Amino acid sequence: MRRTSGIVAGLMLLAPLAVSVPASAAPALASAAKGVTAKKAPFANFKVHHIVYPKKVKAGAKITYYFEITNVGPHSADYYYIGGILPKGIISTLKWNGPKNTTCTWEGNEFWCWPPPILYPNPEEDWQTDTTWLTIQVTLNKKTRGTATAKLGGMTFDVPTGAGDLDEKRLRELGIKGWIFTKTVKTQIVAPSVKKKKSTKQVYVPPPPPPPKPDRAPTRNRKKGT
Repeated sequence: MRRTSGIVAGLMLLAPLAVSVPASAAPALASAAKGVTAKKAPFANFKVHHIVYPKKVKAGAKITYYFEITNVGPHSADYYYIGGILPKGIISTLKWNGPKNTTCTWEGNEFWCWPPPILYPNPEEDWQTDTTWLTIQVTLNKKTRGTATAKLGGMTFDVPTGAGDLDEKRLRELGIKGWIFTKTVKTQIVAPSVKKKKSTKQVYVPPPPPPPKPDRAPTRNRKKGT
């Protein structure tokens, strides 16, 4: 498992925090959700929006992603994740920020978090919400070139009432389906410009010319009467 840092206020520098994976979370969640066919509609559909990220960065720079997911129904979502597939060529630490009590895991190139709030489509009460958010900041290796491609979004499982405490193996045995909703974002990596070194070659400066010779010897003054 790689190391991550939670961010309480903005993207402040924090010590890396090891994230534990609950029994109900699979290490490769996206892989499990990809194999689902579209014969049956999901209990909850996610809309991925308000994605903010840089279009260009220099090699070795940081890339910060911010995005939101909204449950557009038809049912509420309580067994869901927000995150996605991170770009290749990044260092083994990152920073993230999300709603209070959010926890995350990072396995391979997949980074997923499970926020505490249940997402209700068309909330009717003040304490209900249909949207959650996440910020992820990664750092590119200095030798990484080309395009940094990430897939950001959410994932939900059709977990029936009373089955929320079952682990991933048991859910698969019961035929619980998973659905993934992501958008692809690309950032161009620009190689830093090479500064030209100033020339250290010395320039020859000729010596000044010698002073001109006098035209004649100086006149001597003699005392009168000598």
